[in-house]
Formats: sequence, structure tokens, C-alpha cells
Amino acid sequence: MSFTALPYTESRWSLADLYPSHEGEEIKTAFAEVEAKVADFETKRPLLNPEIDSQTFMDLVRRSEQIADLVSRIGGYAGLWFAEDTQSQAAQNFQARIDQFSAGIQNRTLFFSLWWKELDEANAERLMATAGDYRYWLEEMRHFKPHTLTEPEEKIVNIKDTTGMSAFLTLYDTLTNRYTFKITDDGEEKELTRDSLMVYVRRHDPQLRAAAYQELYRVYAQDSSILGMMYQNLVRDWRNEQVDLRHFGSPISARNLINDIPDEVVDTLLEVSRRNASVFQRYFQLKARWLGVERLRRYAIWTARCARASAAGPSAPRSTPG
Repeated sequence: MSFTALPYTESRWSLADLYPSHEGEEIKTAFAEVEAKVADFETKRPLLNPEIDSQTFMDLVRRSEQIADLVSRIGGYAGLWFAEDTQSQAAQNFQARIDQFSAGIQNRTLFFSLWWKELDEANAERLMATAGDYRYWLEEMRHFKPHTLTEPEEKIVNIKDTTGMSAFLTLYDTLTNRYTFKITDDGEEKELTRDSLMVYVRRHDPQLRAAAYQELYRVYAQDSSILGMMYQNLVRDWRNEQVDLRHFGSPISARNLINDIPDEVVDTLLEVSRRNASVFQRYFQLKARWLGVERLRRYAIWTARCARASAAGPSAPRSTPG
């Protein structure tokens, strides 16, 4: 069987399927539509009572979904534009604007989720019985009731995140995506982005793999104190909110609940992994022997195939991605 190579020309990606421009009429219309839908949704707050009928309730659920879809589409455009060029001041400003806009919308519609979490079990079950595909979402929302703050407190947290966690993540991306890396390949020095550099960590040449990792660490080490400070602040922010404010047992418990995985399952996974660490250690010892080295370095973990095995034929042991 023969294959014909298809020509490929790199080109700038297009976000036109979302919006043609961040200043065009299409996205202005989207902002206006969100504002109109949210304003209408806010008028429905008096309808929220334990005796609300299922038809009215589901209408509110669908209205909430429509708002979330529109905000997500605008946010997707902002995030992809920023990812395309993290050094663009216009993209940074638009991303910040959307973060602020999204927090505002979230705060204006917050009353619905808070009411739902507080609703008594009997009426909640009555409404979920006719919710169809929305049932899982509604059930999961109620699991967060023990960790939900008052409405004013939740609004403060949402606003805080726009200049806290979200701002730090944007700053991290802006800083690290301007890094350039240099590596010599076949006698030619190349200047690469991180994505291009990481191709070399899986190359067959062990010296190139080592050089790629060492160049990665060298460049990041230049800003290690700044990056470390960012990381520490993000970790502290997460712990302060999830443990101190929301009273989760541990920072990971909050993530487990978001992923709908009981703490016990994650604890079991970690314990089994710790108990069987020797299995992985033995595997890497065998791999080192197959590769003919005394001890594996970080650069050898991603060796695609043992050189000896390749030369000896298909019956010889092969190394696989670590």
C-alpha cells in the first residue's frame, strides 16, 4: 500500500466560527443578548419557592443554561485569542474584560443556585424527577451545599478571583510564553518555543533529549523566584478559600468533589500506588538494563524503543513510554 504525502501549509488559526472580531457587531450583539437574558432572569427571582411547579422550574433551568452557553462562547473566544498571542496587549485587555464580565454575570444569577442548594429534599426530588438530562447537574449542585457561603460572601469570592487567581494565571502565561529556547540539532542552532522544544525529549538521540530538558530547566530557572512566588500564592489562595472559608477537610477534597469522586476513592488510589511503588522501580531498573545504562536519567524515561531491542529483533524486550 502506498501513501501520498498531502501538502500542508501553516496558517494563522481562525476564530471566525465563534466571532470574527472582538470589536465586531457579532460580539457586541452577544454581549447585549447576555445582558438582556440576565436582566430577564433576575425578574424571575420571586418565582423561587418550595412549591414552584416543575414546568416553571425547568424553564428557569433552561434560561440559566442559555446564559451560561453565551458567556462560555464569549469566554472561549477571549481565551483562544489570548492563547494565540499571549504578548498581545489587546488580547490581554480583552481577556481581563471577559473575566470581569463573567464574574458580574455569575453574581447576578447566583441567587438561583443558592436557592436550589437550600431547597428541602422532598421538593428537590420532586423537581428532579422531571428534569431528564439535567438531573445529574442538579444533583451535583446540591452536593456543594455544606461548602457554600452566603450570597454576599460568594459574590466577594467571585470578584476577588478576577484580580487574584485568574490574574496570576494570565500573568504566568504571559511571562512563560515569551520564553525562547535554543538547541543544536545536526550542527544547526535552533531557536524554539517550548512546544517545539518538547518534541526533542522524545527523539532517538539521548544527547538531544538531555539537551532539551536541560535547556527547558535553564530558561525557567532564570525566573524561578518569580514563578515560585506565583505558585505559592495560587496554592495559598486555593487553601484559604477551600479549607478556611468553605470548610473542606483538605485542599484536595474540594477538587475531588468538583470531579465527583469520593475522597475515599482517591485515598485508596494513592495508597495502592505508594504500596506498589516497587513495581515501577523494578520496571525502570529492567529498562535501564535493557538500555545498557547503570541508572536511568530523566532523559531516558521517554525513550521510544530500546536500541538493543531494535537491533535484536521483535522477540527482544522493548522499552515503552515511562
